[in-house]
Amino acid sequence: RAARSVAALAPSSGTQFAPAFFSAREWETVRVLVDYVIPKDDRSGSATDAKVPEFMDFILADADASESARDGVRGGLAWLDAECTERFGTRFVDAADARRRAVLDDIAWPAKARPEMSHGVAFFNRFRDLTASGFFSSAMGYEDLKWMGNAFVPEWTGCPPEALAKLGVSYTD
Repeated sequence: RAARSVAALAPSSGTQFAPAFFSAREWETVRVLVDYVIPKDDRSGSATDAKVPEFMDFILADADASESARDGVRGGLAWLDAECTERFGTRFVDAADARRRAVLDDIAWPAKARPEMSHGVAFFNRFRDLTASGFFSSAMGYEDLKWMGNAFVPEWTGCPPEALAKLGVSYTD
């Protein structure tokens, strides 16, 4: 439902999306950060190609969005800029790719993260989940998953042999 609503909010060609929730500075960071979470690959486009930032803005601007979710995203984006400024003297979007990745490596793996990174870890976990939700509920995400929807199956002949082989099971076991 939200993905269809975001698609309906897409500006007509030649106009730029105007976020309702994110500030201009936050919007810039979100657009960079989502593509670190889901970059373009040989199978599909990136999170920005799937309009994930627009999805996030729609979800967070909604009257039903919790203040906790809004504050978590806003605070996390501010934390990310503060961390980059402290380490490198520049905010996240202006940092070199290797520096961005260094900060993300420190917060992307909760089990390996240092305790002082706990705020960044909590933010990135939520941000990554929101990015994945936006991407995999988009048309591009459906295609990436090869999701066929609720298709009528007139005759069930069992799980395809290649899926059984991948799972290491068979009907005769």
